[in-house]
Amino acid sequence: MELKKIIFSGLKFLLLVLVLYLSSLFVLSKVKSKGKPIIFKTADIYKVKGGNSYQKFKEFNLSTTYDIIVIGSSHAYRGYDPRNFKRLGLNMFNLGSSSQSPLNTFYIVKNYITPKSCKLVIFDLYDGAFNNNGFESSSDLIQNISSTKAALQMATCYANPQIANMLGLRFFNQNSPPNYFDSSYIGNGYNEKFDTLKYSLPFQDYENNYLPSTLQIEYLDKILKYFKDKNIPIITTTNPFPKEKSRYEHDRYSKIFLDLSNKYNIKYLDYSFNSNFNSEQHFYDSHHLNQLGVDLYNKILIDDLRKLNYIK
Repeated sequence: MELKKIIFSGLKFLLLVLVLYLSSLFVLSKVKSKGKPIIFKTADIYKVKGGNSYQKFKEFNLSTTYDIIVIGSSHAYRGYDPRNFKRLGLNMFNLGSSSQSPLNTFYIVKNYITPKSCKLVIFDLYDGAFNNNGFESSSDLIQNISSTKAALQMATCYANPQIANMLGLRFFNQNSPPNYFDSSYIGNGYNEKFDTLKYSLPFQDYENNYLPSTLQIEYLDKILKYFKDKNIPIITTTNPFPKEKSRYEHDRYSKIFLDLSNKYNIKYLDYSFNSNFNSEQHFYDSHHLNQLGVDLYNKILIDDLRKLNYIK
């Protein structure tokens, strides 16, 4: 009898803690200061509802069959312009997002890409997306991805109490309008950028100690296996880099990308040091193409996809 009382008292205490936590989270999520919920004053990891990620997942149509779907990090959503493919009669949608790691990509793929949703997937592989645990991208996507299931799946990958706050923030603001819209978003998941480099890049002619995350490599393997199992055509690619970037660093990553692509008989097209690109003319920062660079890159890519019979 005494044991039952202890258990009952423990459950009441846990319930009280849960109610207090949810009440506090509700207040932090709904009360605003300078246009943002005050939870954003507690830590800089939280992302607001809105922007590129919100706009693209709001626009993406699960019942449409796209000719091409692009996935990956900011190199994806800033590197593949649907307008360049539309001129060929191809309907492309870009599901890339900021800092999107393979962990994040995996749950996007599982919830948005089926054999009926597209005819070809382009998976942009950027070295930097393999150097982190995907927490930053998860924070963004948990607020902005349209699939609650995908948001929950990403959240379960982390033993971090801030994840619970992110989910609460999503839940309490699910019927609220977005905080802002990205003015550079032009539709079908793509953002354009016309800036050019305003500074000279130093040559990285050394080998650094960055190593790809084992976790992200495992998720890359899972993604490629998913597409092969579902019989969805896919190619892997890497955007052009400025000529100043360290080849030693990229070689470490490109070998992994090539080996895993070959494992599933997938073509890997690496444009990282393509000689057609000029750092001052075709990039707006140390690793992102500007619109002039994107147009040139897409032309080269389209020519190669035609030669390889992926498109007509």
